[in-house]
Amino acid sequence: MLFALVLFSSVLLQMGCVSSEGASPGATVARSEFRIRDPFVLADGGVYYLYESKPWDAGRGVFVRMSTDLEHWTDKRQVMRVADDVPVRKVWAPEVHRYNGSYYLFVTLTLEQGAYAIAPLVPGREKMVSPRGTWVYRAASPMGPFEPVKNGPVPPQDWMTLDGTLYVEDGQPYMVFCHEWCQMKDGRMCYAPLAPDFASFTAAPTTLFKASEAMKDAGVITDGPFLYRSPKCGALYMIWSNTLKREGKKDPDYCIFVRKSSGGRLAGPWSKDELLFSKDGGHGMIFKTFDGRLMLTLHQPNNTPNERMALFEVEDAGDTLRIKGIGLRGEGSEGTDGTH
Repeated sequence: MLFALVLFSSVLLQMGCVSSEGASPGATVARSEFRIRDPFVLADGGVYYLYESKPWDAGRGVFVRMSTDLEHWTDKRQVMRVADDVPVRKVWAPEVHRYNGSYYLFVTLTLEQGAYAIAPLVPGREKMVSPRGTWVYRAASPMGPFEPVKNGPVPPQDWMTLDGTLYVEDGQPYMVFCHEWCQMKDGRMCYAPLAPDFASFTAAPTTLFKASEAMKDAGVITDGPFLYRSPKCGALYMIWSNTLKREGKKDPDYCIFVRKSSGGRLAGPWSKDELLFSKDGGHGMIFKTFDGRLMLTLHQPNNTPNERMALFEVEDAGDTLRIKGIGLRGEGSEGTDGTH
C-alpha cells in the first residue's frame, strides 16, 4: 500500500497536482460529483485509471482521472486529442488495455456527415446518423499521449460500428464490437482478429448474435461488450447492454445482460442471456481491485445530464456472475451502489 501511495504521488506530480516542493496533493473529486458515461477503469501499477470523454458536447479527446481508493479522483487530464484534420463530432466510450508492454485506447468517433461513405441505413435514419466507427490509439503509458495506429476506424469503414473492446485468446488479440442497429435494424455483436499493429483485421468479422435474441422484450441495441474469463470454471462471460421492456413501465430500461461460453472460447457456443443489472444503468465493464475483489462499473442513471459512475462488487459463482447484495437482476433493496 505504501508503494502505491508513493507511486500515486509521483503520478500526481507529473500531472501538476503536487508541487515539486512536496506540497500535499491537489483536491480530489468524489465520484458522485462528476458526470460520466461509459466509465472504464484500468487497474495498473497500484493506481486506478478512469477514462472518459464528453459525448454530450463537441469534445475532441479522451481524458483520465486517477485514484487509489475508487472513491476520490484527480481532476481529469487529456491523454488523447483527435487530429485537427479529422472532422469529429463526438468521442464515445474510451477504454484502455495493456498488451505486450503498450497501452491501446479503443474509442468510438462520430464524424461529420459525408466524411466518408457508409452503407445504407434503416429507412428513415439516412439524415439523422453520421459515420461512426471504432478507432484505436497507442501509447507507452496509461497517461498517454495516445497516437492513432491508423487514420480511420479499424472495422470496415462503411459499417456503423461502436464500443470496440479487446480480448486475447491463445495469444491472438481480437476486437469485439457492435454493428449498429441504425444500419442493421437489429444490432449485431461481432468479433474479428487484429493484426499485430492493431491497425486492421486479419479476417472478416464474425457475427455472434443479434440484439433481439437476448430474451423476450429485449430491444435492438447492442452496446458496451466486455469479456471476462472465469478462473474458477474456465467459462468466458460477456456482459453487454440493451434495452428491455418491463411490465408496468412506459419506457424500456437500459440494462446489462450476461451470457456465457462454457468452453471458454470466443466463438462459443454461447448461452442465452440473463439479466445482470436492470436499474436504468449500463455500458459496464469488469476489473479486479488490488485487494482481489471483482468489480463492475457502469453509468447510472442513463438520462442526461445525471449520469454518474456506479460500482458494484461481483461474485464469480462458477456457473454465472452475480452482483453482491442486490441480486442477479439488480433489483435488491440495498440501493443502487454496491460500495455504500
